[in-house]
Amino acid sequence: MGDTEYKNRLFSMTDMIGPTDKEAAALARARWDSLGKPLRSFGKLEDAVIQMAAITGDPQFSLDRRAIVVMCGDHGVTAEGVTQTGSDVTRTVAENMTRGRASINIMAKEAGADVFVVDIGMDCPTYENTDIVTGKIISRKVARGTGDIAKEPAMTQEQCAQAMLAGIEIATKLAAADYNVIGLGEMGIGNTTPSSALVSTVLDLPPIECTGRGAGLSDEDYKRKVMTVSKAIARYWKATEGSEIRKDRHYSAQLGLEVMAQLGGYELAGMAGLCFGAALNRVPVIVDGFISQAAVLIARLMVQVMPEYLLASHNSAEPAGRKVLSALGLHPVIDAGMFCGEGTGAAAAMQLYAMGLAEYIHMGTFHDIQVEQYKLYDHNQ
Repeated sequence: MGDTEYKNRLFSMTDMIGPTDKEAAALARARWDSLGKPLRSFGKLEDAVIQMAAITGDPQFSLDRRAIVVMCGDHGVTAEGVTQTGSDVTRTVAENMTRGRASINIMAKEAGADVFVVDIGMDCPTYENTDIVTGKIISRKVARGTGDIAKEPAMTQEQCAQAMLAGIEIATKLAAADYNVIGLGEMGIGNTTPSSALVSTVLDLPPIECTGRGAGLSDEDYKRKVMTVSKAIARYWKATEGSEIRKDRHYSAQLGLEVMAQLGGYELAGMAGLCFGAALNRVPVIVDGFISQAAVLIARLMVQVMPEYLLASHNSAEPAGRKVLSALGLHPVIDAGMFCGEGTGAAAAMQLYAMGLAEYIHMGTFHDIQVEQYKLYDHNQ
């Protein structure tokens, strides 16, 4: 590949992502309002079905084939003492996922979803399997972990583009295999630190407001983590003195790639790519917790209509999670104090959204039950 070949391919794809289908959304809203129940009484579930109709372009879409993609990568910033465990745990958990033993496997089984585990940047030897299959690590490794973002960029822009293209490719192959919804998942020891740095930078919030304790830290280690996030952001600003994000909150594919390459991670870039690939194939994406929300924030920076293709799952217990969702205009259906990651929140919400769709598809109309249809007043909106 040439010096900009991955970037050029990526930008040509992101340029193709346009708005969702508003006509399909209007038909779905009309269907909901015709059902024999109090108007708008399923709240966010109604909104989600309408949004998925717009995404797919089909007011009679299906959610019968469900996938959760877990992007896995390691982080050089763990050298700063921001985690309880070492990076070797990333590989251990990823391999447990292929054996059906991790948290996501249990919740995905209940949600009727298949789990796909991707090595996109783990610090381990390269796996041989390249097929998009369950039960194995899918190899899309760009590098063996990122740089230490407190001292250097996480990756080059070409490496970042390569990771995003891997996400696009996987989403495209899942769509070709008739999967009709994708949940975002991730595994990467230390990845709340780059996520906090990304959110702080993009939303222009103080690092302490965006930095939580991740999988659990002492008070001393938490202070070190906040300081590390602050150092990473200061290094980014120094390295990009003329950054558009500082000047006028400009949005562009190049800017999003720059920020992700400087402060992110391979699994975060891969999740952003999954969003792009799903949008290109008109497949809804269910966002998990804080780490996937940070990835989606960058995807939004690169493609302004991106939130139209995304559904939130839950309010993460991480401190800035609600602020990220608010900035994206996404409305979660679960508030359970979860922060497990792996895609567990996406799996839980997948069940709720499927229930909403079942009501929408199978419930009788006012005409069917021979009851006069309710009138829609302003307070029902």
